[in-house]
Amino acid sequence: VSWKIAFLVADGVDSDSIKAVKKTLEDQKAIVDLIAPRQGFVTAANSEIVPVQHSFLTMDSVMYDAVYVPGGANSVATLEADADAVHFLNQAFRHCKPIAADVSAIQVFEATYFFRKLPEKFDEKIALRDGIVINNRPKSLADLFVKAISQHRFWEREKSRKVPA
Repeated sequence: VSWKIAFLVADGVDSDSIKAVKKTLEDQKAIVDLIAPRQGFVTAANSEIVPVQHSFLTMDSVMYDAVYVPGGANSVATLEADADAVHFLNQAFRHCKPIAADVSAIQVFEATYFFRKLPEKFDEKIALRDGIVINNRPKSLADLFVKAISQHRFWEREKSRKVPA
């Protein structure tokens, strides 16, 4: 397996969620990149310095197989207000890629165009049907995210493209 997974982060991110989900993905030989509003690093909610591989200006969702948004109130608020972060998610959704988020990060999804298309509740069956994993337990989220990623794409999201004759 050689998946590339984007984690969308900003200052105030929950570093425990990052570590738990990243470990599970890396155990599957995935490559995880943290993407933030700026390059360098972000400061987690617990004041830990978290290195960032790319910014939203230097990287695009088409380069990744899936996207994860960890929690952390300040991080979530920053990402929700960042048009580039929202575009990153919208593009991943449009390309039928698996997307995961901590329950506390649902606020970021509310800024996307696809939020109104999401179900009211999330469980494993819905996650594996729609490719959207939302959970408040990082280990459970990570395990389910791996199952979703292994399906690669969720083609039922794709809109039929009509070409004028």
